[in-house]
Amino acid sequence: MALKNLISADRARQAHQALAQPTMESELSALAWAALLTPACAAYARFAARRLRPGLPRLAALSPTFPVFAYLPCMFSSLHLRLFSTFFHTWLATNKLLLLALDLGPLHPGLPILPFVLCTSLPIKVRLGGQSRQLQQQPANNKQTSSSPPPVAAEFFRPCARSVLLLSCLAAAYPYTGRLPLYALHYLYCIQIFLTLDLVFSSAALAAAALLGESMERQFRAPLAVNSVNDFWGRQWNLMAVDLLRASAYEPVRAHWGRDAGVLAAFLMSGLLHELLYWYLTLRRPTGEMLLFFMFHAAVQIAERWARAAGLWRPPRPAAYLLGTTFMVVTISEMFFGPFVRAGADVRLTEETTAMVHMVWGAGKRLLRPFGVPSS
Repeated sequence: MALKNLISADRARQAHQALAQPTMESELSALAWAALLTPACAAYARFAARRLRPGLPRLAALSPTFPVFAYLPCMFSSLHLRLFSTFFHTWLATNKLLLLALDLGPLHPGLPILPFVLCTSLPIKVRLGGQSRQLQQQPANNKQTSSSPPPVAAEFFRPCARSVLLLSCLAAAYPYTGRLPLYALHYLYCIQIFLTLDLVFSSAALAAAALLGESMERQFRAPLAVNSVNDFWGRQWNLMAVDLLRASAYEPVRAHWGRDAGVLAAFLMSGLLHELLYWYLTLRRPTGEMLLFFMFHAAVQIAERWARAAGLWRPPRPAAYLLGTTFMVVTISEMFFGPFVRAGADVRLTEETTAMVHMVWGAGKRLLRPFGVPSS
């Protein structure tokens, strides 16, 4: 136990040395710059795209925005804010604008300015009835989504409240996880990542829905229990990223070299983007392990589809969920978390989560104090 605590302390010290400790002033300043530069770049991209034809002219006009989106994560010291800025700006916004240059993807120059800026800046997808071209790409038989979407409040307040409550429970439980097996601890990390992302994505969708008056699609379903690799990556996890990878890598490659090559291209792009994410969070040279993880999952997904088509892999549903979830937890633990754990990023992220939960609960107690609720 003492050795484990010593190793954790050493990894925490490494993480603290890699990045400056975030302060309220530094992070608010970075947020203010991001809130200024992101809409400005999006508005410029819409202005340029409306006046230039798709292809090299539009790509050349949009290229000045790419360094801005690549630099924005570097303004943050908080690993959580770096992670979200990397995903929102360096990954999603740049990818969407590259597709816009080719007249593909969710953005269109004909969108009004506010929907264009929000769809560029946030991981949102408007349901049928909105103005984005994504609406025209919904399946025709998806009657539940197109006919009567659930109210925005019921759709997004509930996951926000659930995530805050469960993250609070995780923050309270982390000091007592020293005796847990490695896979159990890493499954808690998976839960933390899912809850944090779902909280941020649901909050972004709620704000966008309030501004646009449109219903937004959920970006996560139930990724903590899956029956296959294809189920996890195709239908449960981060559906905005899945849509963009499909448009920018899978479909172009599949059109020339077939479905399996398209899957490999999509996972290759995802692996490279996660190597970039590793650099942003640790400021260390990428090790290639992220790329290896995603290419391994691409091979497993292809093999899984072949086995199903040949009738060789049709386990009972309970067994499929047990095997699928176990495979995801073991491979994520061994191949995905390894580089981040060695760099001490997990310790830093846990500390930030605990501090954020304490801040939220402290603010809630102060707000409830006038109603006679004790603050202790």
